[in-house]
Amino acid sequence: MDLHLIEARYQRAVFKGRSEVAMRDFMLRYGERWEEIWEASSGASEEDVKAAEYKAGELKELVASRIDDVETAALYAAYGRSLSVERELELGMELLGRHSALEKLIRWGLVMHFSDEIVAAPPYLAGLLLELMRNSPRLDVDLWQLEAFAHDQPSLALLEGLLSGEFDEELHRIFYGEVPKELRIGKIAVYTPDVGIVVNPVYSPEEVLEVLVELKRRRAYALSKALALHGEYEFSSEARCGLHYLSLDGSAEKSGVVAICPWLSYSRKLWRKLRNVVLVVEGQRPPGLTSFKIGVVFIKGGEAEVVKPQLPSKLLEYIVDILYSAGFFVSESQ
Repeated sequence: MDLHLIEARYQRAVFKGRSEVAMRDFMLRYGERWEEIWEASSGASEEDVKAAEYKAGELKELVASRIDDVETAALYAAYGRSLSVERELELGMELLGRHSALEKLIRWGLVMHFSDEIVAAPPYLAGLLLELMRNSPRLDVDLWQLEAFAHDQPSLALLEGLLSGEFDEELHRIFYGEVPKELRIGKIAVYTPDVGIVVNPVYSPEEVLEVLVELKRRRAYALSKALALHGEYEFSSEARCGLHYLSLDGSAEKSGVVAICPWLSYSRKLWRKLRNVVLVVEGQRPPGLTSFKIGVVFIKGGEAEVVKPQLPSKLLEYIVDILYSAGFFVSESQ
């Protein structure tokens, strides 16, 4: 049997979805012959899956002969295989510097649709993928590129929330406005509402989050020093913010925590324990924020905008005094 037909019948046997999706694969892969091969592959079954496995060596050579961009194929084999949802793979390859790579991968037969949204390399290409991986260029995407976005607090807050799985859209709207339709953080990550967050396949989401939190740790410590607060300070990995514990006179109303967040944290560990807390974040107060359930201080350079809580707070009053004494230009709103 023609190798093209064996390959085609394999996909028709395993594909679960709309025929138009598989047809597009056939158009890319077989060109002018696609209709002929589509008709000939009708009625494919489990026997065709076994036939493709039996002919794995020859199918490997067929696919290899189509590859006209070995570096892109090698990058997919080394990194892109971890992404199987079509749009995630497309965005992941873009982060690797390979725009329009998905079309090439399908044209070669290195990947194919297994359903409307799932694309992956067929198992009979395992040997070819291993060969390509050995020739893949070594990529070193510097995660500390994140520092370039340190003053874009809304973007880093969104990124952290998505990576940690604790993103709170309502909270984000209160502090930063509407969630953007697209977010790109250099070559590190991209977010769209329909896909979610995709990080560069060279790294795992956990590795990106680790560097992001370390950057936040450093900035929170510097901000803590600038505030010159007394008491015990620590950076909480759970809350992903600096926590400054204060006990002014031993009374409950003048004791509490100053949560120092260079950009907002959506950590449930922080928001579940909101008792006598003052929140300090970098950036400007959003125009629509007139009050919040706790006192909030927005720091930008030598300026501090204070948003008072709905109920009076002795702790916030003390923090305001500290801001004045530390040389900040302070403005207050009820």
